[in-house]
Amino acid sequence: MRMGDDITSALRLPFATGSSREARLRLHEFLDGAQVPRPLAQDAVIVLGELVANALDHGRPTPDGRLEVVFALEDRHLRLSVRDGGGDSRPTVQQVDTLAERGRGLAMVEALSAMWTVDDSDGTCVTAWLAATFLGGRA
Repeated sequence: MRMGDDITSALRLPFATGSSREARLRLHEFLDGAQVPRPLAQDAVIVLGELVANALDHGRPTPDGRLEVVFALEDRHLRLSVRDGGGDSRPTVQQVDTLAERGRGLAMVEALSAMWTVDDSDGTCVTAWLAATFLGGRA
C-alpha cells in the first residue's frame, strides 16, 4: 500500500512461531521491491525477527488471535512495528550474563536501530526505526 511518498505494508499474522518466518520473508520481499541496500535489509530482517520473537515470547495475541506487523519506508527511515495483545511486563533491554542463552533480543534491536519505542495504549506495540539515508529526496 502506498501512502503519499511513504511505502507501507501491514500484515495480520497468526500468533504462532511460524509467523516470525512469514514476517521476515514478507519484509525481505518488501525491501527487495523497494531496492533497499542489502546491509540495511539484513539489519531490518534481524530487527523484525527479534520484535516478533519478543511479542510471541512475552505478549498475548490480539483479541482475534493475531499479531500485527507493519513496515514502512518514510522520512529517511525504515519503520518496523509489531503489536500484540499486551503482556505482563513492558519490553526493556535486559542486562544478561555473558553465558545466558536468552535475553539479548531488544539489545540487538537497540544496537541496529536509530531508535525504538514501546506504546502500550492498545496491547503492546514495539516500533523500531532504522536509518535509511539512501531515501534522500523521499523525506
